[in-house]
Formats: sequence, C-alpha cells, structure tokens
Amino acid sequence: MESSFGIPALVAVTVGVLLTLRHFAAPEVSLAVRLQLALSWTLSLSILALVPADIAATASGDESARPTLALLWDLSYWITFNLTWFVLPLHQIYEDAGDFTVAARLATSVRENVIFYAVLVAVALLGVIVLTANGAMTLSGVAAFSIASATSFGIVAGVFLLGYGLVEVPRGIWRSANIQRRPTAAYRKVGEVASALDDAHAALRRVVRASQTTREVMPRNHELRWMMRIVTAETPKLEDVGVDASAAQDEDGDDYDYDYDEESDMVRLRRQLKRKTRVYRRTAAQYVAAVSAAMEAEAVLNASGLGASGLGDRSCLMTTSDKRFRNPLRPVRFGKFAATVETAEWWWRCRVAPVAARALAVALAAFSVLTVWAETFMWTTQATDGVDVSPFSAMLRSAARDSPTAVHVAVIAPLGYMCFCAMFSLFRLGMFSFYSLVPGGTDSFSLLLNASLTCRFAAPLSLNFLMMVPSVRELAAAHGEGDRNTVFHEKLADNIPTFANAFNAAFPACVSVYCATLLWKGCLDRILASILRRGDSEKFRFASEEDDDDRDAHVTDGRRIVDRERAEMASAGGGGWHVGDGCPYYVDLGKQVDLGAMATGGAGRAEDAEDIESRGLLTRRGGARSDDAESRAERWERNKARLANAVSRGAAGASGLGGGRGGGGGGGGALDSVFANLGGSGRR
Repeated sequence: MESSFGIPALVAVTVGVLLTLRHFAAPEVSLAVRLQLALSWTLSLSILALVPADIAATASGDESARPTLALLWDLSYWITFNLTWFVLPLHQIYEDAGDFTVAARLATSVRENVIFYAVLVAVALLGVIVLTANGAMTLSGVAAFSIASATSFGIVAGVFLLGYGLVEVPRGIWRSANIQRRPTAAYRKVGEVASALDDAHAALRRVVRASQTTREVMPRNHELRWMMRIVTAETPKLEDVGVDASAAQDEDGDDYDYDYDEESDMVRLRRQLKRKTRVYRRTAAQYVAAVSAAMEAEAVLNASGLGASGLGDRSCLMTTSDKRFRNPLRPVRFGKFAATVETAEWWWRCRVAPVAARALAVALAAFSVLTVWAETFMWTTQATDGVDVSPFSAMLRSAARDSPTAVHVAVIAPLGYMCFCAMFSLFRLGMFSFYSLVPGGTDSFSLLLNASLTCRFAAPLSLNFLMMVPSVRELAAAHGEGDRNTVFHEKLADNIPTFANAFNAAFPACVSVYCATLLWKGCLDRILASILRRGDSEKFRFASEEDDDDRDAHVTDGRRIVDRERAEMASAGGGGWHVGDGCPYYVDLGKQVDLGAMATGGAGRAEDAEDIESRGLLTRRGGARSDDAESRAERWERNKARLANAVSRGAAGASGLGGGRGGGGGGGGALDSVFANLGGSGRR
C-alpha cells in the first residue's frame, strides 16, 4: 500500500522539479548544472514520499516495509549529504572561478572549499575540546556530536525559513486578490529593480572598460595574450553597455588596476567580469518580469471596470467595456473563438481569480496557524509524560481509524505545505547580492547554491515534522509494536545526544515570535537596520511587497518607466518591440561564449583575427617570449608611449583607442592607472 502512494508522489515531485528548473534556469545554464539541480531537488523533496510511507508503515505495524524504507532513507540522506557538503560547493566555486583551464578552475574550487572547511573543522574541534574538558562529552560521542550539530543547524535555519513562508505565502496570495492595489505594488517593484539595474549596469560598464583597456595596452605577442582573447570573447561590446569617453573619465581608476604581466590579475579580471555580467543578467531578467507584471496589472484593473482610481491620471491606458481581457504583451487574438477566449479570461482574471485567491489565502492562513501551534508546543509532546497538543497528531489519529489512504493524506497535506513554505523562502531570499532566483534568468551559481541549501534542510525538516506527530508511537503500540518509532527517527534522532534532542524540540517555539515579528509591518526590516548598516540590511533580506512610505519614490519612478516602455511599444507598432527597449541601461547580453570554442580559437570577435601564427609564443608551453630581454621599465615606457599616441588619436577625433573600436578616445587619466604596476617599484 505504501508503494502505491510513494511512487505517484515521487513522480509528481520529479515533474514539479523539472518544471521549476525550466521556469528559473537561464538559457546559458549548462546541462551538467541542470542535472545536478534536478537530482538535488528531487532527492530533497523525496521526503514527501518517504515520510508518509514511513509513518504509515509504523502506524500499521507493517514490519516488512521497514528494510526497504531503511535503504531508501540511507540513499536519500547520504546522497544529499555528499551533494550539499562536497559536490555542489565544488561545482559552485568552479562556475564562479576566473581561471582559464579546467584544471585551474578545479584547483581554485578545491582550495577555497578547503579553506572554508578548515575554518569549520577548527571551530568544531574547539567545541569538542571544551565539551570534553567539562565532562559533557566523551571522545566516543564525537560522531553523535557532529550529527547533532548539523541537525541543529538545519533546525534553526529551517525554522526561520518556514516561519517566513508561513506568513508570507497566505499574505502574498491575499494581496494578489486586490486588483486596485496590484498596479501600485507593481510600480514599486519596477522602480526598485530599475534602480538595481542602473547600479548593475554601472558596475558592468566599469569592468568592461577595464577589460577593453587591458586588451588595448597588452602587447600582441605577449605570453598571456591567449587569456586576453578568452576575456575579450566574454566581454560585451563597448557600445552595448554604453562605454564612452565621458563615462570613462568619471570612473574610478582602481577598477582598471590589472597587471597583464600577472596571470593572477588576468584571473581576477575574468572573475570580476563573470560576476558583474551574472548580476547584470539576473537584474535585467528581474526588470523584464517586473515591467511585464506592471503592464498586466494595469490591464486587469482597466478590464475589471473598477476604473483607474488606483492609477492616477492614466489616460494613455487602454480601457475596455465589453468584458474581454486583452493582454498588452500578447498578440491580438484572431479567429472564430477569439472573443470567447477573451471573455473567459476576463471572467477568470476579474471576477473568479480574486475570490478564489482570498479563499485560498484564508485556508492557507489556517494551516499556518496550525503549524505555528504545533511548532510552539512541540516541547510539551517530547517531555516525559508530556501532553500531545499537536493538531497534526490528532489528524493522524483520526486518519488511522479510517484507512491507510487517509493516513497518507493526513501526512502529505501538512508536510507538503511546510516544504512549500520553506522552498518559497529559499527562492525569495537574497544573500548579499550574490544569490537570487529569477524566472528565466537564474545563473548557475545561484541555482547550485539553492540546491545546496535545499539538500541541507531536507533531513532536519523531516525530523521536525516527525517530532510534531508523537501519536505514531501510540498507533504502533496499538498493533503490538511497543515503543516502536519511524525508521528515520530511529536512524537519526535516536543517535543524537539528549541535550541536542531537547534543543531540537524547544527551539521551534521561537517560530511564534518570528511570525509575530513578520506580521508587524516593517518590524523585521527595522531590526535588521538597527543591527546592520543600511546597505547591508537592504542586501540581506527577503523579497517583499511591503508598502513602506519611504519608498514612494520608487512608485513614481516605476510608473514613469512603465509609461516609457508603453510609448516604445506604441511607436514600434506592435512589431519588433521587447520589454527593455524603453530603458537606457537595459542590454540583452545573450548567451555566454563557450570557453572550449574560444580555447581553440573559435570565437567570432575581431580579436581572433590577430597573429594566430604566434600562438606558440603566447603560451607557457611553447617557445620563449620575444621580449624576454626587455626590463619592466622598458616595457612600461613603451606602453606609456602607446597610450599617449592612442589618447592623441582620440583627441583628434578617432572613434576609439584601437582605431575604430567603440571605447572612445578620452579617459587617459583613468587608463594611466593600468601602468602604475609596471614601474620599477612593482605593484601598488
């Protein structure tokens, strides 16, 4: 019976994972990353199949299913353990590394992970020494202590992720039902994302300028020229990112401090280029999504017949009075059933969906209250002769009296909601600007980090739920199994020290305080702002739609941006227009250049037309350098002369430093800093 429910649940999880991956992954995400994502998410969410089967087998006294469940739990736990601690972190740093060969990128990944784990092990050893000296732990209990530490960390982090989702999921759905409010919230989002896009564009422009400058001053026969070719191939064109002479003059010279004689500086340049490009791509995708959502919210408000009271003076917007919904981002429907489809969509968007959203929000809010109650009073159920006040435990008792089917439903419903809330929080969380999931624009680095976090919280979330339903033991005892518990609980919780189990039972009570803080509008943001600097508190926060008064400027900016995009759409006549055409700092960077193709000279940039016959001199593997006899001072003087000639040509009216490139002829003061490292004094 357990397999009849477990297999469909696993199939549903797999399908959901594939659809989620397709929804979030950017086009340039490699197949290797996609496969790891699919495996990590599927194994993590397999608890939706394993936990109900484990509880059903224990409650019914089915001993024949326990060996199979033990094997499945071992496979799921240890595979996700290795993924989250070894495989995914290695691949994550590998994707972020700026090295130019596979071996070098792998070495960088190993080195940075070793440093991280060395610090982690040092802290753990300090804790073991302190506990051993105080007699709180013996050396034989180190393994149990390690398991307890990892589980407790997962419980702590999982509680906060769960708490945010329990509040924000029903609240977000309730807000989405307010048709009149949605445009204002959408404008605010557009304004915030547009500001972030401006910053990302400025950062990208600086690193592109640095790349172009380094390319211009690097000798053609330099031994590291092959690295420069790869960097150039991955660098957006100057004209695409708006790099010109005036922009270069205003930029910080430190951004150009790359010594092309040093391989480490070339690696640093490429890594910075990858990071800034990654952030810009991600922010640009957010901009497209925000503008599209704002236009759609306007269309729904106008089609609903509620008027434009929530939009101010919006005479430019299309109005309808025929109960037909027309999405401005979709081509106009034609055909026999076009009117019927538009009418059905109008009824759904303007009448049915708001009511359904409010009903769903109320139901999920009730589920959230039950979950908070169960988490808050979990410690009472774990104490000796404790009182079981968990509503999910009562649901399980009632379901056990009906049928095995009811048991699975009683487990899947609350566990599925808890998993959804935790995943929702992981997908909404932004960590210091380097981790964010965006529909259609999420990079490999963010996806791998999300997969690592998901694997890390799967086991603690399972343990947390099993501790919420102590009635499983009662049901097992009713079948003559004594004090039998679930397979997973016996494998994990029974091997954890008593003090750790007590902590895991008591700490979830904090979720009630956390949820109350989230319900108090802006309270969490004010707490973060009081602890961190303003900039840091803005970077480390969940994505939110709070209507803070100090952000009204974003609403005005967002409305202006949407109007500009609509004007561009109208001028294009409905053809050849894309979201972003009305934004001066929106650039479609396209796909990343394939490193393998570039390493073999296959990139399609003008750089590849240079002297390929000198390739033997450009690598460390072949021949000697042509300028080995030159001193650093001589090369410095030579390149300074080249720079002076380039600036003179730019001042005379040349289009750029390279005689036709899009860099602009000015900016000599900023470019001069490139040569600061080439003097006799060495690096600054």
